[in-house]
Amino acid sequence: MARVKMISPETADDQTRKVYDDVLRQWGRISNFSQILAHQPAALHGWLLPNESIRLNNVKADPDYVKIQQLVIIKTSALNRSAYCMSHNVPLGKKIGLSEEQIKAAQGIDYMASPHLDDRQKAAVRWAEAVTNMTARDDDAAFAAMQQHFSEKQIVELTVFCGMWNYSNRLCEALHVDLERPDKRIEFQEK
Repeated sequence: MARVKMISPETADDQTRKVYDDVLRQWGRISNFSQILAHQPAALHGWLLPNESIRLNNVKADPDYVKIQQLVIIKTSALNRSAYCMSHNVPLGKKIGLSEEQIKAAQGIDYMASPHLDDRQKAAVRWAEAVTNMTARDDDAAFAAMQQHFSEKQIVELTVFCGMWNYSNRLCEALHVDLERPDKRIEFQEK
């Protein structure tokens, strides 16, 4: 059970309802994470902005890049043992075309040897691991691999996503955000 009360759409004030409208547009439902983060509507709104511009706007425009973003989210959430974030992002990864083997590889320690991940995916997963473990500052090899496969904009975006999910993982675990039933989880919305 969550450590703080969830703010349901029915009991939300006007400011929160306005942010919830954006959540619904992005995900089709108000997740438990959103109902907890809604205690600070600006924080919830702030979460939505990069999520839309970095991930959701690319679902159709660059689906391979979105797969890499999902692998970064999955690796970060696996390292942090965030059941909540995994419960949403593994199915989202499958929905955009990640295989079970790719998801499993990203979660594990042997991902660099996996035949299921290409070099670009491995570079991103390795970077997510370094960022999450706070070793990225001194990991020149991991950064060089990122430079080989991604533009500077993409390196920043993938690092932002890793940071966002480190934040999300910690919030969900610290506040015991309740898992949704599978039929109540967020979904990519048609754009």
